[in-house]
Amino acid sequence: MFEEQFGLGGIGTFITNVLSRINRDLFDVRLVVVNKATDQYDELLKSLGIKPVILVPGLELNPIKRFQKGLPAFKQYLKSHVSNSDIIHFNVSNSIDLLYVRLAKNNGVKVRIAHSHNSSATSTIKKIAHKMGMIFLANTPNYYFTCSKLAARWLFPKKIYSNKQYFFIRNAINTHEYAFDPQKRKELRSKYGWTNNLVLAEVGRFNKQKNHRFLLQVFKETLKIKPNAILVLVGAKDCLYEDIKRYAKDIGIDDKVMFLGKSSEVADLLQAFDIFMLPSLYEGLPFVLVESQAASLPSLVSDTVTNEIKLTKYVKFESLKNDPKIWANDVIHMGSIKRVIDREEMIQQGYDLDTMVKSLEKLYLKFYKENN
Repeated sequence: MFEEQFGLGGIGTFITNVLSRINRDLFDVRLVVVNKATDQYDELLKSLGIKPVILVPGLELNPIKRFQKGLPAFKQYLKSHVSNSDIIHFNVSNSIDLLYVRLAKNNGVKVRIAHSHNSSATSTIKKIAHKMGMIFLANTPNYYFTCSKLAARWLFPKKIYSNKQYFFIRNAINTHEYAFDPQKRKELRSKYGWTNNLVLAEVGRFNKQKNHRFLLQVFKETLKIKPNAILVLVGAKDCLYEDIKRYAKDIGIDDKVMFLGKSSEVADLLQAFDIFMLPSLYEGLPFVLVESQAASLPSLVSDTVTNEIKLTKYVKFESLKNDPKIWANDVIHMGSIKRVIDREEMIQQGYDLDTMVKSLEKLYLKFYKENN
C-alpha cells in the first residue's frame, strides 16, 4: 500500500481497514508513505505488526517540497526493497501523485494499481496541474481502482473510463461497529450534556473542500428556528482551523459551536448526533457518509457529492446554490426522522468490510497471475 501523505481522512481509513482484514498468510503487506501526518493509527498498525516505511521524516506541509524529497526517496526504496513481482497499490487524489507510479513503472514493477479517491481539487492551480499530469502520467498504471464514477472520471484516461476498464472498490466499513445503538446514544448525550439539544455535526479536515464557512451560515439560520441547537465539529487542526473559529465568532455563534478536534471515537459520536452535515465542494465517495448511514444517522449533503453515496433513506442532497435558510429548513425536517437498526441494505450493496477485502484479495491474486 502506498500513499503520498498518510493522515486522517478517507484514504487513511481505507488503508487501515484493509490492513486490519487482509489475509496475512497470503500476502506480505507493507505500508509506504511519503509523509506521515498523524499518529492516530500508530497503535493499530503496531498491533498488526506493520511498521510504516516513511520516506520523508517529519511533517512537510508544502506539497512541492514533499515531491522534491519524496520522489528520490521512493526511487531509492524501489531499487533496494521492491522486486518486479511485487504489487504496488497507489492510493491517490490527483494525477500529480502518478509521478510515483511512473517511477515504479520505470523500475520494472509489473502490477501498478492507481486507486482514485477524489473527484476534484481545491484551487485553479491544482486543477491545471492535474490536467497537465493527465497528459503525461495517466497511462503509467496498468490497473485502475475507484470508489465512485466521479473519482474514475477525474483520474483515469478517457479510454479506461469510457470502456469501464476499472474496478469499483467500495469504501466499506465494519457495519456492526457503526450500527445504531439507542443505549450508547443516551449515555453519550448525557456525557457531553447534549440531552436537550438538537446536535448537528460534521467530521472532516478543516480545509476548503469541506466548506465549513457555508456550514456555519446554515447553522446560524438553524439557530433562528431551534435556539437549542449546537454544532459539533470533529477534525484535526488543518490549515483553515483558526479561520473557521474566527468566523464562528465573527457571525456571533461561537458559543454554540463545539470544536472537538481529532477523535478516534467517531463510531460512538455518530450515535449521539442528530444530523450529520457534509456541504463539501467535492468528494470522491466519502467514508464518513458510509459510516453515518451505518449508524442510521440522517445526513444532509451537498449535491456536488456523488449520488452513489445514497445507500439508505438517511441521506438528502441539497444544492450549494440554495440559500442557507433552505438548508436550515432541511435540518429541522431531518431532525424528526426516526432511526432504526438496519445493516442488511449496506451489506447487500458491498459496503461490508470483510466482503470488500475478500474481493480485493481476489483481484491482487488475479493481477499477480497475469504478470508472472
